[in-house]
Amino acid sequence: ARCRQFPSLINCCTIDWFSTWPAEALLSVSQKFLAQTDLGSPQVNAAVAQMCVHIHTSVENMSERFYAELRRRYYTTPKSYLDLINLYLQLLQEKRVELGQARNRLLDGLKKLNETNNLIASMKADLARLQPELETKAAATADLLVKVSADQEEAEKVKVVVGAEEKDVKSMQQQTQAIADAAQAELAEAMPAFQAAIDSLKALNKNDIVEIKSFPKPPPLVQMTMEAVCILKQEKPDWDTAKRVLGDSNFMRSLEEFDKDNIPDAVIKKLRRYIDDPNYQPDIVAKQSRAAMSLCMWTRAMDVYNRIAKVVEPKRQKLQEAEKQLEQANAQLQEKQDALAAVVARVNS
Repeated sequence: ARCRQFPSLINCCTIDWFSTWPAEALLSVSQKFLAQTDLGSPQVNAAVAQMCVHIHTSVENMSERFYAELRRRYYTTPKSYLDLINLYLQLLQEKRVELGQARNRLLDGLKKLNETNNLIASMKADLARLQPELETKAAATADLLVKVSADQEEAEKVKVVVGAEEKDVKSMQQQTQAIADAAQAELAEAMPAFQAAIDSLKALNKNDIVEIKSFPKPPPLVQMTMEAVCILKQEKPDWDTAKRVLGDSNFMRSLEEFDKDNIPDAVIKKLRRYIDDPNYQPDIVAKQSRAAMSLCMWTRAMDVYNRIAKVVEPKRQKLQEAEKQLEQANAQLQEKQDALAAVVARVNS
């Protein structure tokens, strides 16, 4: 440790503290180290041991020449000799491992090549055996391609036809909806008055009916109202008949459930004489009887509904005919769509 404090002293000085081994000692050491290593034969072991001695002594001789010519020392110690032998044994072991791995890779490669050759031979045999079947299937595939091409052309034609019919059906649907909307709009004009009359009838009670029946000689407008009611119910338009009609326990229900869609033209013609009378208005009738006002509203609502229904009825018939045609067109379109789906499925399969 103290010498390390003087680096120049160490660099410029040489300590000669070892003795050179003789050739016999070197040979004995190399033989000892190589005795456990199989080099193929005892002769090879002896030759390698002798080679180690030759290398070491050659380096010693060259070191002396190096010093004599250049005045610089190169030391070969016994430790260098042992390192030489150990290095040889280490390299020998590494090269044996490398060669073993290379041999294994070569053997594995040869095995794979052999397996591949066997597989190729087997595949060639299978290919030769399947060749007739492949030719048959190739011919079938060609025929199938021709059929698929024909089916595609057919599908395109059917698609064009279906597309045209879909446009026609859509147009028919729009026309049918327009007819239905027009009929509904005209019916909607009569429904408020009809509903108001029904609501007014529902507001009547038994006392209101008794009030009308109690008149020994009813006021003119009450008389007119009951005659209009009797005409609609196809009864004789007089007061005695009116009282009998009022006495029916189902009188109010018969008015609410009255068949307003099938009023005969003759009845409407008779009713028109009352409807056209300027005094036959609900607000004027109400001055003589509130109960009669509700019945007046009902008779006038029946007249309005009948008048509008006559306009709507042709449209209803036209609507029914259009709906029937639309249903037939939809059925035909569905058939074409099913046929198209079948052709497309056949092409895709």
